[in-house]
Amino acid sequence: MKHIFVRPARDGDLNKFSEWTVKTKDNLADARALMYRNTVTWCAYDQNGPIVFVPVQKPAMMEALAINPDADPVDVAIALKELTQAIITQCHIDGSGEIYFLCKEESTQRFAEKQLFEKLPWSTYRVKLSDLEKPK
Repeated sequence: MKHIFVRPARDGDLNKFSEWTVKTKDNLADARALMYRNTVTWCAYDQNGPIVFVPVQKPAMMEALAINPDADPVDVAIALKELTQAIITQCHIDGSGEIYFLCKEESTQRFAEKQLFEKLPWSTYRVKLSDLEKPK
């Protein structure tokens, strides 16, 4: 069986990492993400050297909203603005460089687009670690 291992990228990997990043088709690489304090670049390798590099950042994820059904819509908008500002402050403290906010409800989408959030044009995927091992 062939072995492939994973390690943190090293300073000596920089040229290969940079070259391969540019050459990878349809890559969504963002050089700014490499500058976030909490980004770590991993390297998968075998006895012949590196195979794949992947920078992993730790953005903030606004998981879901629980809005008081009796709240005034203006108060909800102000509350969302204040919450976003607080999360931005927490990102500065943590070394995160991005905030993600997944939403389905149309008025929440309009709020996000009028505020600081950018609508992303590509698919989103996830892995839930709790789904990786099914109880017997």
